[in-house]
Amino acid sequence: MYNSEYFQNTNDMNVTGNNNTVNQEMDVNVNMNNMNPNMMNNTSGVQERVIHRTFVHEVPHTCPIHTKIVNHHVYKHTYRPVYTCSEENVCSNVQCGSCCQFQ
Repeated sequence: MYNSEYFQNTNDMNVTGNNNTVNQEMDVNVNMNNMNPNMMNNTSGVQERVIHRTFVHEVPHTCPIHTKIVNHHVYKHTYRPVYTCSEENVCSNVQCGSCCQFQ
């Protein structure tokens, strides 16, 4: 397809990527010395380059999570004594006799 005498094309291409960005370095050296002027209009020698790129798209999904809190109330019954006091006064009359009976 090409006459190497008229057209020399050396492609050195390095493509690296990490699923987010693609870095491409390409060196193209074209020697156009002694090229036929009719060759400049000739498009039959088009080389095709295929570059595969990867695009990562983040698609958020909602995952509903319900938290149910159960409060446990424990009533601990304690008993403590409460002391009370009462007082009673009893009166008694002691009669040792009377003056009449005293002799």
